[in-house]
Amino acid sequence: MLYDFHIHTREYSDCSISSADEMCQRAVDSGLAGIALTEHDFWRPPSEIKELEQRFPELTIMRGMEHSCPEGHFLVFLPNPENGDIPGWCSALDLIPLVHNYGGIVIWAHPFRFSSKRPSWLKHAQPDGMEIASSNMHRQAEAMAKKIAAKRKILTFRNSDAHDAFIVGRYGNELDIELTSVEDFIAYVRARRP
Repeated sequence: MLYDFHIHTREYSDCSISSADEMCQRAVDSGLAGIALTEHDFWRPPSEIKELEQRFPELTIMRGMEHSCPEGHFLVFLPNPENGDIPGWCSALDLIPLVHNYGGIVIWAHPFRFSSKRPSWLKHAQPDGMEIASSNMHRQAEAMAKKIAAKRKILTFRNSDAHDAFIVGRYGNELDIELTSVEDFIAYVRARRP
C-alpha cells in the first residue's frame, strides 16, 4: 500500500495551486492508498475530511499539519487535534515532547532544504521520522537526511510535499499494512521507533 503523508491544498495553504479534490483525484489516479493533507500551521476542519472521504471512498485521507518552527518545518499528526494546543512558532525542542504528550508524532519535513548545518537541537529531541526525499529537497539535502536518519535510527519517508496535483504520485511510502485513519498511522510510526 502506497501513501503520501505531505500534501498542501489551495484552500488553506497560500503556496498551493490545487484544491483538495484535485489532490485526492490525482492520488486515486496514481494508485495511492492514502494521503495526508498537511496545511501550513492549520488543521483542516474534520467535517471537510469527512466530505472528501465520501467523495473518494477508495482513498484514506488523514489530517495533519506542517508546523513552522525556528529550526524548520515539521509534520504533526495528532489523534485529536482539537484536544491538543500547539503554540505557533514554538521550537522543535518544545514541539516534539508536546506532540508526544498528546499521543501524536512528529516528522521532520524537507530537512536541510535551506541549510546544510547539522542541527544542535537534534541532540536533545528526536523526531519520530524525517523526510529523505520530496519535491522540495535537492540532492545534497537528501544525502544529508539519509545520513542523519541512518546514524540516529530515525524512520524515513518519501513524501511529495505537493503544492500542485501534478506532483502527487511521484513520491510515496510503501507500507506493509493498510491504514484506515490517522490513528493507524500514528500507531504504525510509534511501533517502529527505536
